[in-house]
Amino acid sequence: MSWGFIRLVRRTYQGDDNWGDLYLINSTDHWQKFGYSYELPWKEFDEGSLKGKSKNNESRIALGVYELKSRADGAKGWRLELQNTQHRTNIQIHRAHSSLFIQGCILPLNFNDFSKDQLSKGDTNIQTQSVALMTLLKSRYDALKTGKVGPPTVEISAKLPPYEPKALRTRNA
Repeated sequence: MSWGFIRLVRRTYQGDDNWGDLYLINSTDHWQKFGYSYELPWKEFDEGSLKGKSKNNESRIALGVYELKSRADGAKGWRLELQNTQHRTNIQIHRAHSSLFIQGCILPLNFNDFSKDQLSKGDTNIQTQSVALMTLLKSRYDALKTGKVGPPTVEISAKLPPYEPKALRTRNA
């Protein structure tokens, strides 16, 4: 049996928006806003056996619930790796580099808004803030995993476009 730990709500389902909202479960089992996520835009295979699935190293991962496994090896420090990701491998939630370079992983960030004045690739504050968020995420993970049965999970969902009745769509076209 697993337990919900992270919820990521993307701003679009399969569009070009790189941003989402990150929530963590707290000690009273309520979702608490944690920060933002940064991912690659959606890109899918156009043909072959993987048609419609996300492209390796070029796209975000599909919506769903994934078990998480903690890792601490390598230069990225402590992080969480998503398990059972179908044709994708090595998808992780890890600290951002100031370049925001990723190959399908999820980066936690914390900014007040998304203006170009606030966020600029190459800014060292990106990495500093992301490392701080990962430290907080690890603290929450360590505090909550005691007494839990099974692995933690991340639930990845997306905001859907507002519903517009067919009559209005026809009139607005």
